[in-house]
Amino acid sequence: MQLKIWHKMIIGIAVPSFIAIMGGILTYGYINDVESRQGLVLITDDLKENIVEVSRHEKNFLYHKSKESLDNLHSTIAPLDNSINTIAQTFRLTGNEELPRFKNLIKTYLTNINKLYDNYLDEISITEHMMAESRQLEDLMSSDRGAAGLTTSYILNLRHLETNYMILRNRESFQKLEKKLAVLKVPNCEKCKSYVDAVDSLYKSYEAINLMESRIRGIGSELEKISAEIARSERLKISSFIKMSKRLLIAVLILLCTLGPLFVYRTAKYIVSPINKISEITKSIAEGNIDLRATVKDNDETSTLASSFNKMLDHMSLTHKSLEKSTELLTEKQAQLVDSEKRASLGLLVSGVAHELNNPLNNISVTAEILAEDRQDLSREELKGLNNILMQCERAKNIVDNLLDFARARKSTVMEKLDIVNVLKESFNLVSNQMRINNINLNQDIQDMAVFISANRSKLEQIFVSILTNAIQAMSGSGTLSVSLEPETDDNNVLIKISDTGSGIPEEDIKNIFEPFFTTKPLGKGTGLGLSVCKSLVMEHNGEINVESRLDQGTSFTIKFPLYEVSA
Repeated sequence: MQLKIWHKMIIGIAVPSFIAIMGGILTYGYINDVESRQGLVLITDDLKENIVEVSRHEKNFLYHKSKESLDNLHSTIAPLDNSINTIAQTFRLTGNEELPRFKNLIKTYLTNINKLYDNYLDEISITEHMMAESRQLEDLMSSDRGAAGLTTSYILNLRHLETNYMILRNRESFQKLEKKLAVLKVPNCEKCKSYVDAVDSLYKSYEAINLMESRIRGIGSELEKISAEIARSERLKISSFIKMSKRLLIAVLILLCTLGPLFVYRTAKYIVSPINKISEITKSIAEGNIDLRATVKDNDETSTLASSFNKMLDHMSLTHKSLEKSTELLTEKQAQLVDSEKRASLGLLVSGVAHELNNPLNNISVTAEILAEDRQDLSREELKGLNNILMQCERAKNIVDNLLDFARARKSTVMEKLDIVNVLKESFNLVSNQMRINNINLNQDIQDMAVFISANRSKLEQIFVSILTNAIQAMSGSGTLSVSLEPETDDNNVLIKISDTGSGIPEEDIKNIFEPFFTTKPLGKGTGLGLSVCKSLVMEHNGEINVESRLDQGTSFTIKFPLYEVSA
């Protein structure tokens, strides 16, 4: 996925912001839960206070056993039941499992107090019945129709024990009363039997009431425990939420302090790194190195900048290369200009010297010829000396002629349309004797067709003869001379290649062979002007001459002339 710079900046800012927002949302959720739990704690505290109030009215009810106390107890339980129903959904959502049990206990509690009140009413009825039977028993005794053994003191003591039992309602008082009642269990005393049955019914009622009161007290204690447990559980959850919120805040702070700077650093690095790279390349370019290129990795603004920068460097490199070529060409042209100036200066000097030398040489030559013809009395040795003088004069004359050709002191002939194939073959004829004497084989690769160029015949022959003569001398008495001629119609040129199998030219000397007076021949066998004159004559014909050579493998001269073009 390719990201722009502003995408990277958004990511670098969004990630820490996302961490902060998520931490804030989670913390807000925990704080909201704490707030909800705080409300539940208040409700459970009210619930606990209501349970205490129920317990107080329960005691009043158990003590007074009246309708009023029962109604007060109901009025205390009713808000409690309503509160439980109101917060039931909230408790269910918080997952508290004590609430269903609490509600069931409330229902059981209400059922038991109602039953207890019914038992209280039954107790009153049974008590009244027992007291009525007791009064009948007293009436029976006062009418002297009582059973044997029933005295006034017995009856009074029985009524006293009866009163104690009704007040104390414990096992001991009942046992004392039951022991006293054993005397009444005599045959033929229906009133005595009715009284004993009434006491037994009262005892059973008391036992049932005591059991139910004990159960109610147990339910009340259980309600208090459950309400306290609910409040404690909610407080523990609040404490847990607070701890979790603290941990979450610490975790968010740690993430913001670590991931936040990390993302900002990475984002800044992604943005700045390509710019720094381009800056380093710019410094290298200022130092002269234009071959470096900026790397393009991401498809963002920096990559566009890097691409444009690379294109600019490519154009600069092309311009630099063009400038180098132009500089080389300018240097070459300057060297040619200097060489031309040198040649011109040297030509003026050589021209003057050559003309001055020609006159004494002619006089010496003419004098030697006259002496050789007129003096018949000269000895063989003297004639041999005169011939030697004539030969040396001729050699000196040739050197002067070469100097004049080099200096171009003589007038050039007019350029004309020539068949270069014909001129080349005539040049072969001029050096044929030398090839035969030196045992040189001629290998020709020349098409049997006319190839026309614009040239001067004598100068063209001088070029070919000079190069052919050098090749014959380089092969030292044997070898093969190869000559090829090939028109290049595409370039409108003709290419002549002259190769020998001689000793070759050292590599370090190749660059100097066209310099005036430079020669690789032994002292006295060359003037160093032949190839320099050839190059001047080739350039005069708008041509080119190049050389390739390797030691012990031979030398090849390549000459290129433009083909003849008919003027429009």
